[in-house]
Amino acid sequence: MRYEKRPFIWDIMEANPWLSVLFILFLQSIFTMDYRSLWFSDEVRYADVYYQMKDAGHWLVMYLNGVAYPDKPPVYFWFLSLIDTLTPAEGSSIFFLGSALSAAFFLFSTVSFARTLGCGRKTSLAAGLVLLSNIFFIGIAHYSRMDLLFGGFILWANICLFKGFRDRESGKHFLRAFGFMGIATLTKGPLGLIFPLLTAACFLIWKGKLKLLRDKNLLKGLGILLAILAAWVVGALIVDGSSFIHNIFYKQIYQRAVSSFHHEEPFQYYLIAFPLAWLPWTLAIFAAPVKKIFSFKHWKAVTADRKKNLNEGRDWAWIMFISGFVLLTCLSIKVLIYILPLFAPLAMLTARGLLGEDGQEPVLNSKRLWTAIAGFYLLLAVGAPFAEVLIPFDITLQGLSFTVLIMGLAGLALLKVKECGAYKGLLVMTAAMVIWLQPLALQTLPSLDPLMSPRQTGEIIKEYVAEGSYPLAHKIYSGIFSYYAGTNIHETSDLAEIEKILAEKDNVILVMQKKYYDRWENRPEDITVVHEQFISDRPYLLIKK
Repeated sequence: MRYEKRPFIWDIMEANPWLSVLFILFLQSIFTMDYRSLWFSDEVRYADVYYQMKDAGHWLVMYLNGVAYPDKPPVYFWFLSLIDTLTPAEGSSIFFLGSALSAAFFLFSTVSFARTLGCGRKTSLAAGLVLLSNIFFIGIAHYSRMDLLFGGFILWANICLFKGFRDRESGKHFLRAFGFMGIATLTKGPLGLIFPLLTAACFLIWKGKLKLLRDKNLLKGLGILLAILAAWVVGALIVDGSSFIHNIFYKQIYQRAVSSFHHEEPFQYYLIAFPLAWLPWTLAIFAAPVKKIFSFKHWKAVTADRKKNLNEGRDWAWIMFISGFVLLTCLSIKVLIYILPLFAPLAMLTARGLLGEDGQEPVLNSKRLWTAIAGFYLLLAVGAPFAEVLIPFDITLQGLSFTVLIMGLAGLALLKVKECGAYKGLLVMTAAMVIWLQPLALQTLPSLDPLMSPRQTGEIIKEYVAEGSYPLAHKIYSGIFSYYAGTNIHETSDLAEIEKILAEKDNVILVMQKKYYDRWENRPEDITVVHEQFISDRPYLLIKK
């Protein structure tokens, strides 16, 4: 086997991969607890949902802008409440701390997942480092959403199912697996149970062990899952009536699966989006053994050995990724964030390919990989200065020179160590991301607030409401102004209703997109545009009567 000298810092980190990845995440996140405003669209909406739960007592059925919000179950918002209670965090820092702790949970789960599937400490550590150097993962770790918490529960369900099929004398693993599926489902939705069950079924088919599905403990676990979900459904039914339940099962589950009313994308969406989200590790394709991949003899051998126990962990990871990817591709609704649970098995497989496992040689050529990633970093460094020119809005990006410099130096450092093997390259990438995030979080991202956050408009609404104006909105993404406005806003898509309210009330503050304002044929004469803000990619007007 090829011998590669490992840096001493790697040996220290490998001794405890869990603590190592959490410490690196700490370094990435320490200055990002209250570094910018909450952004369009989900951050401000989830913030409003949280405070509606906390202030109005909507603990079972979530509310957004004063209306029942069936899109999301309650567990993530309970998690935020726990942070609010147990830590000194307040205001928007609650949500950023929630993101960091969710990322920590996902990383801890990924390392545990790799260890359970038979990886040694070096590969498990490397799996965590792959995630910590993935740009999309880092972005989600600094954006307030429930997906990382959701993905962590899915990983633990997979861990327990794998242990249950491997350890035939213990049924407790199946009971725990279904418990985690129930919690995952109440964190984001039914993919929390579909992902693990699909992986398990495909794994058993691949291994020719379908008879294991007759295990009585699986039925007991299923009972636990149904009990968890039934407890919430019954509670929601009591609190909010049957219309909410119909909305959950028909609109949010059935329609999203077969004919989505929201985020419907073409079949090939993930074939394009996933490689972009997995950067820079997508470039591992240039370091893969192409001849082996397209060798009939290789796949014949893999198929012949599928019933052996030696590669069960590797097979589970591949099946989890492939089956999950196919499932998401077949759904009508397609959102990039849905792929996040698939990052863990792919990170583990990437780490195995890069470092080798079970006495096998690495299958990825680290020299070619570091060269490709160095080229990607240098391309970003060259292209980033043009970002400000390409943005069609009057905005100045702060700290861009620092981020460009760091990315360029990272590319040069990778070229410097490309001959040294896998370990130094991984450490260079990890260090580069920690350093790069500091000016990005402290300067660049906050400078995007005028473009990405509804805060400016929301706080003006708040001032007008304090003076007695009635808050009104026409055809907006529901709830995007409520958090910063500090009040529920009457939202309607009916222009006739808008005109009626304007006629009946003396003091009104109305927010609407500029395109609807320009098309407004019977616009009242006694209204005045008092503010305009580009939010994300469209202008919103604030109109006063």
